[in-house]
Amino acid sequence: MKKLIVAFVALAMILVLSGVLAWSYMDRMSALKHETGRWAVIEDVNGDVLAVEPANDEVWRCLVKLNENGTRMWVGGIVEKYDNKWGFRFKPENVTVAQFTAEGLQATIKYISENLNYWLGLKLPYVNSEIAEIHNPT
Repeated sequence: MKKLIVAFVALAMILVLSGVLAWSYMDRMSALKHETGRWAVIEDVNGDVLAVEPANDEVWRCLVKLNENGTRMWVGGIVEKYDNKWGFRFKPENVTVAQFTAEGLQATIKYISENLNYWLGLKLPYVNSEIAEIHNPT
């Protein structure tokens, strides 16, 4: 009987762990939703991630360089509603990178998400970011 209980508890723990891992994976994939083959993952100071898809080649080269160097800079753009974990993305045509930015435009991914209506009315909020991943099909 004790072996059966131990086996049941072990199975239950495996199922719970599998559920947690699956939820974590799906949560991350929702945050990284994107529409193009060329995209980067920005990670803010809180460890939250968001996919950005800059249309501008110069901005793309800058993101690649930041990824290579491990440098942290301000990544931002015009906020638009989007069907991902955060409910927004930076418009691909307006993604930008800056070394310095006005304090009033500085935010985190979660803060933008939690105050989306406020940020939809402003131009170019910035997130202090590291580039966690680069995805380029070429």
